[in-house]
Amino acid sequence: METARCRAFAAAARHGSFRGAAEELNYTASAVSQLVQALEEELHITLFRRSRKGVELTADGIRLEPVITNFLRSEERIYETAAEITGLIVGQVRIAAYPSICAVWLPEILRRFGEKYPGVDIQIDDSIRRYVLEALASGRADVGFFADQHDFEGEWFELRKNPMVAVVGTDSPYAAWDTFPLSECEKVPLIQSSYGRDRDLESIFEKYGIRPNIIATTRNSSTAAAMVQSNMGVLLVNELSTHMWHYDVKVLPLDPPQEVLFGMGITARSAGSPAVKAFAKFAREVFREE
Repeated sequence: METARCRAFAAAARHGSFRGAAEELNYTASAVSQLVQALEEELHITLFRRSRKGVELTADGIRLEPVITNFLRSEERIYETAAEITGLIVGQVRIAAYPSICAVWLPEILRRFGEKYPGVDIQIDDSIRRYVLEALASGRADVGFFADQHDFEGEWFELRKNPMVAVVGTDSPYAAWDTFPLSECEKVPLIQSSYGRDRDLESIFEKYGIRPNIIATTRNSSTAAAMVQSNMGVLLVNELSTHMWHYDVKVLPLDPPQEVLFGMGITARSAGSPAVKAFAKFAREVFREE
């Protein structure tokens, strides 16, 4: 099986188009299309549905995507290991993490890591928890930064605890409060990020038997915070997220206090990569310094 065909398939799956894959691979769109077609003929299955809007994986393509991703990663690991034997660390580390971690913690870590290991390329996917875990499970990511909910299968390293907070508008009646009682979540209008499926929050609501009054959901916390600024409601989020915005809002501790444990997860398939091992060790050392 030709690696070029598999790379064309993987890139087209990521971008949803041959044009996007071509830009990533520095090919022409026609060349990518031909490579994918050759792979389909080799495997005797149709991998994509083509349309004017782009391409979409078929059911067979969805089944094959993680297999091909692992195949490509294994090839990369051969070169990484060979370089390690000669005293070099090269390769790629694909990271999936909360947007707050990407914005607040990772920039300094990645800058320092890049200075020490210039031969390692970094790819970052900032997303909500559900998609971080999906990226790890499918092989699209090697390392994940997210909150521990005891549902990740792989190596897990605890990094730092972070409090959960309530974000309220400065003109809202809640702005005069010193803390935000969790019991109020059944009464006040809540605006929740992660499409309202924030596992970090769900575990807290379940613990206290709270049925939250969620009136609107968004993907990212920045959009939710903008709505809070307009006094649409209250946002519950990890404190780290509040460092990403500059809205006219007030941040209140929860009562009783709640926190999440942030950590780093590494999949079993990626744990053997010299580049991933070097990054994981480096990141843990940085957190131990602080």
